[in-house]
Amino acid sequence: MKRFTIFLLSCLTACIILTGCGEKLKLNQKQLEMTVGDSVELSAGKATKVSWDSSNDDVVTVNGGVVNAKSAGEAVITASSENGETDSCHVKVSDKLISEITLSATGVRVEVGKTIQLEATYKPADASHVVLNWSSSDASIATVNEEGFVTGIAPGVTTITCKSDNDISASCTVNVGGAGQPTVVPTQPSTVVRPTETSAAPKSTNPAAGSQSPSSGGMLFPDSSTRYLTTDEIAAKVYGMSGTPLSSSFGQDAVNEIYARHGFVFRTASIRAYYEAQSWYHPDPGYDGSLSAIEQYNVGLLSQY
Repeated sequence: MKRFTIFLLSCLTACIILTGCGEKLKLNQKQLEMTVGDSVELSAGKATKVSWDSSNDDVVTVNGGVVNAKSAGEAVITASSENGETDSCHVKVSDKLISEITLSATGVRVEVGKTIQLEATYKPADASHVVLNWSSSDASIATVNEEGFVTGIAPGVTTITCKSDNDISASCTVNVGGAGQPTVVPTQPSTVVRPTETSAAPKSTNPAAGSQSPSSGGMLFPDSSTRYLTTDEIAAKVYGMSGTPLSSSFGQDAVNEIYARHGFVFRTASIRAYYEAQSWYHPDPGYDGSLSAIEQYNVGLLSQY
């Protein structure tokens, strides 16, 4: 009986050594879909002393069960125990694609025959697959090369678009005209000029100003939200007035007017009262301050006065 008991214990010990006594190797995932840069940890269950291997280290590497995606492709991760058991997981890795593109400007002006450069940034910054294509909606007005250099060909307005090969895009309005115009308007209007709360409400200092006089309900530039202004017309309006411009800052009054069209609510009582007296003004407390490309361009131009 004693010998039989010893025999059973020996068999049990052998079972534990050779088979893990039921603690078989089994991966917690049989398939993985990852993007370049991702890391996922695989578990081999209760199995101990497991070795790991990747069928393609260029696609994924594995260390202690941690799988790291390196490049687009497919590979197989294999786990092996010391008793010869194996299990595997198929891994498919995709590129990390561009999800957003931002251009250095949403509105620019360039002279005929002159060239400026638009710069594109994208998110995520660590995208693994970056292919950007540039195009012009009207190459007879302005052309663009693969590095974002825009060249004015003839007077007019066109749109330059930068698009990734997964159809994420951003555009910039290009106004091609004569000399003496600014070239680039920053993308965010907050970097140019915002509505002010310090200048007085606009008031004409020149009786000949006529249609631009606030008392008549007119505007400084009635179409500054729909077309590109020029330095010549702004200068003519400023220098055609006697004394000082409409307020301490003519450009700021014209900028205020652009925002007022959207219903911007001014905190300064005198400015608010002036615009509330205009029939075209409709206050909108929910207005977020956003501007069109043309308006951003004009805000940048008016900030020089």
